[in-house]
Amino acid sequence: MAEQNPPAPPGAQVPPELAERLVGGEINLAQFVGLGREQLYAIAQVAYQFYNSGKVEQAREIYRGLVAADPLDSVFHCHLAASHHRLGDLDAAFDEYTAALRFNFANQDALAGRGEIHLQRGRLAEALSDLRAAVELDPEGKRATTLRARAILIAIKEAMEKTGR
Repeated sequence: MAEQNPPAPPGAQVPPELAERLVGGEINLAQFVGLGREQLYAIAQVAYQFYNSGKVEQAREIYRGLVAADPLDSVFHCHLAASHHRLGDLDAAFDEYTAALRFNFANQDALAGRGEIHLQRGRLAEALSDLRAAVELDPEGKRATTLRARAILIAIKEAMEKTGR
């Protein structure tokens, strides 16, 4: 029996040139289905509310969808990373923080988060590099993540002074 494609819903015609642009990487999935930046960020706001209210798994699923819809958005990768981080999946968090930095090397939140993971893994030099970079990008400490990065750097410095390093 030959495999058949499922019937398309009424009125759901996809122009072949649009499909070709998606396959060719000229447009992302969000553009293919007609979602603009405002709509994507409105969805991200819902995920952020979930995240802040402790519904981190739900937030992570929304962020996964946003990354799939627009894989070049540094913010979506960073928020997905933060969700993984909070859920204890350090490998996935590290990968997503790194992806966020690939698309925006000045993403302070991604630098701070990745720096924390480096520290948790005992990679002090890498941790110091990322944490310092985050703080340098936000010298006034306007972001919570860079305030945390600054506090970690101070704690490391104090610990090193106590041990005579």
